[in-house]
Order: sequence, then C-alpha cells, then structure tokens
Amino acid sequence: MTCNKKDIMLALSLFAVALIILFSIKHTKQAYDITLTEYFDTVTDITVISDSDKVLSECEEYIKNMDSELSAENKEGLIYRFNHGEDVSFCDDTNELIDYAKTFTEENSELFSVYLDPLIKAWDIKNNNGNIPDIDTVLSECKKRSTINLGGIAKGFVTQKLVDLMKKENISSALINLGGNVYALGRKQSGENWRIGIQDPQNESCTIGKVSAENLAVITSGDYQRYFESDGVRYHHIFDPVTGYPANSGLHSVTVISENPTLCDALSTSAFVAGLEKGAELLKNYNCLGIFVTDDTVYISEELRDIFEQTNSNYKYIYF
Repeated sequence: MTCNKKDIMLALSLFAVALIILFSIKHTKQAYDITLTEYFDTVTDITVISDSDKVLSECEEYIKNMDSELSAENKEGLIYRFNHGEDVSFCDDTNELIDYAKTFTEENSELFSVYLDPLIKAWDIKNNNGNIPDIDTVLSECKKRSTINLGGIAKGFVTQKLVDLMKKENISSALINLGGNVYALGRKQSGENWRIGIQDPQNESCTIGKVSAENLAVITSGDYQRYFESDGVRYHHIFDPVTGYPANSGLHSVTVISENPTLCDALSTSAFVAGLEKGAELLKNYNCLGIFVTDDTVYISEELRDIFEQTNSNYKYIYF
C-alpha cells in the first residue's frame, strides 16, 4: 500500500494534535493538599495549584526543620538547648528571625518581647490547673535576657519562608494556613480571590467575617486558642510583658492583614496586648490593616470595607 503526500501530512497533523493533548493533560494544573499535625504544636493545611505535588514535600521538610530549630519546649529543639546553656549553631533563617524579633522587641517592649520564656514556662498555660506563678520573681528572670522564646512570631516567619519557597518553584496560586497564620498566594484556580474566614472567638463553629485575599497574609491572635479558667477568670497564652499576666485589654481577638506574614504575626500579638485604640494606632504605624473583636463588636479598618464580608448577626460592625 502506498501513501500520498496528503495522507502523510494528515497523519503528522493528527500525531501532533495527539501530542499536544497528552502534553496538556500531563501538565494541567490542579489542587494538591497536605495536612500536618506534628509540628509547631498546631495544625498546618497547605493547598497549591500546580502540575505536581513536589512542592508540598519541600514545604513539609522545611516546616519539620524549622520546628526542630525553633522549639523552646522540645528538648531536642535548638532554642531549648540554647536556653539551657548549650553552644548551638542556628541556621541562617533562624538567625534572621532572632534578629527581627529582637528588633521588634526593642521597638515595642511594652507590648511584645522575645525574652518571655521564663514567664511562658512558669504559667504553662497548656497544662495549668489554676496555679498563678510568682510573677515578680519570673519577671526578674525575664529581665536577665538570657533565654528567648519565638512563639509570638515564629509561625508568621515560617509562613513567609514557605511563600518564598513556592515562588522559587514557580507556584503562583496557593493557600497556607499554619495554625491561624494564613497566606493567600495569587488567586484560586477559578480566578477568584481566596476567601479566608475569621473565627468567632466566642464560638468556634462560627466566623465573624471573611476576607477576600490575594497575595496577603491574614493572621489572628486570640484568647480562645490556649487558655485555662480559674474562679471565673480566663487565663490565656498572650502575655503582657509589663504585668506578667495574660493581657486584659478588652479584646478577644486581633487579625492583622498585610503582605508580610512575619510582621502580621508580631503585630497581632502586640495589638492584642495594646487594646483597641492603641492597637489600631500601632497597625497604622506599620501600614497594616486590622480586625478587632470585643464582646459584642467587630472593628474593621476602613480600607478593608471592599474585601471584608460580615457573617455574624451577634456582633455590631464598625469601620474605623
């Protein structure tokens, strides 16, 4: 049987079309997810839109390594060992974080401190059955500045490094949630912004609102995450560096929004300690936006009006 030129050209065209279809199928981007529960004493959820799940393995390895570096509770953690007098060598990222946290402490020493490890250990909120430590003695220990605890900023920093890792791998669409430290990279596969729910601090099954986000960090600190109650008083894990007690600012949660997860994490803690008025001013000083929740009112930065959706009729909503 002989083939004429037209038959050959048709066959080649069909073959080329088949290759294009196969290539397209192979490289079609889709959503890949991972959930981690063994690091940073929290749950991490990551979704990426990609043509493979390779980057998720890289993310898990990074989280694992940084958890080992930054833990002040795990006896194998480098921060723990440093705090107990060992001569340790931190990786470049940990040194970068320590420098950042110390600088932020110097700028906001009445609201945030990297030197509160003795206080955190003395309160031991996670396992406390109602014991109030000797605050004066513990604060004196904190003032020696011989130990550090990065719990108020570490997850935001790790979130930023995960974003950097994804960009290096040419990932343009992802959602990272490292224990309430959320970053929305790009947009969803549908082309819509990611929608991030803000938990109602008084009802874990509800939200107070949703933020439509693209290339933004949305990071929340609140009194509902880790606490114990004694004689009708809630003692939570966000400490006032001045008093040595859990902050009593009239707030239940603060959410900070900007492009910088590290800064958002530090500011959400600091603004919670500061309270509504001083906290709002603090965010403005750092060009960040915020959502503050009290007993019955949600206060939202005016600039968020177009991307914030109210979801809870139990609260009043005020833009400022």
